[in-house]
Amino acid sequence: MYDYIVVGQGIAGSMLSWFLMKANKKVLVIDKLNLSSASNVASGISNPITGRKFVKTWLVDEMFPFAEQTYREFEELFKAELYHSTPIIKLFDSVKAQNDWSARCALPEYLPYLKNENIIHLDNQKVKNDFGGFEINGGSQLDADKFLLNYRNLLQQKDALLEEEFAFAELKVEQDSLSYKGTQARKIIFCEGANAIHNPYFNFLPFQLAKGECLIVRIENFYPDKVINGEVFIMPMQKENLYYIGSTHEWNYEDEQPSENGKNELVGNLTTVLTAPFEIVEHKAAIRPTVKDRRPFVGFNPEHPNVGIFNGMGTKGISLAPFFANHFTNHLLNKESLMNEVNVERFL
Repeated sequence: MYDYIVVGQGIAGSMLSWFLMKANKKVLVIDKLNLSSASNVASGISNPITGRKFVKTWLVDEMFPFAEQTYREFEELFKAELYHSTPIIKLFDSVKAQNDWSARCALPEYLPYLKNENIIHLDNQKVKNDFGGFEINGGSQLDADKFLLNYRNLLQQKDALLEEEFAFAELKVEQDSLSYKGTQARKIIFCEGANAIHNPYFNFLPFQLAKGECLIVRIENFYPDKVINGEVFIMPMQKENLYYIGSTHEWNYEDEQPSENGKNELVGNLTTVLTAPFEIVEHKAAIRPTVKDRRPFVGFNPEHPNVGIFNGMGTKGISLAPFFANHFTNHLLNKESLMNEVNVERFL
């Protein structure tokens, strides 16, 4: 008898299963490897100041330190570098943007995330930055694909991974327990990412799936130690002269494959920022499980209290997942109340 079956091994499923196992619960993860999933394709960037108004990310003061602590623990466990503190240079696109930023600099709660109050200028032979920019403290980047592979290996070592696509027809839900292909468990929690739109237990949730595309490009003699944030993110990768360019956000799409329109959009946006020449090395796409109110889905089916969901992390999953996996675990084991902002009951 398992305590929990967790369906999905993206960032959400990995984090939830980890915190449950740390609490000595017996967990089985069911997942079919998909290297094109949103978690694997994600840039891994966590940015404490976002949007055109330069606002603090939701719960940043609590969420970011917890995420760093969690990923540092994994680095020790895996004996591998996974998590990097990364300066982020946000480029201004107008004088108005400069003024908006100046207003933020006057607010004490923003000071921990601002390098200083000076406008900085990058080399205009590399980057178009007529209005300059400012440096953001507290940015980070997770090697998400590397983390997920290491964690998958850990699950295999613990004999806690069933590598297959989940089949709903094989799930039998009783009042106090359930079974999947004869395997008994007390509860099952779905962390399937975009596949959740096919989940019959949570078809009342308003998922708004979005396709995101990115490029891997080669840029010689660029900025290997900082992220440039203009019309696109230009993020250095661990391989010399390679940079992650992202990303698009498309609500209406025909399939999950990289598209010519997505590529053209990325190249067009990149050329509004970049003056240095670049070479496209790879083009990727994935479907994100986004939510209209930009808050995760956490909780249980109203008619089946042993069938749960942990999903809807959207573009901020790298920073959201550790914090809310721990939050959900405390709810499951210690009866702590779920935050109203993430509880699925808000849609009932």
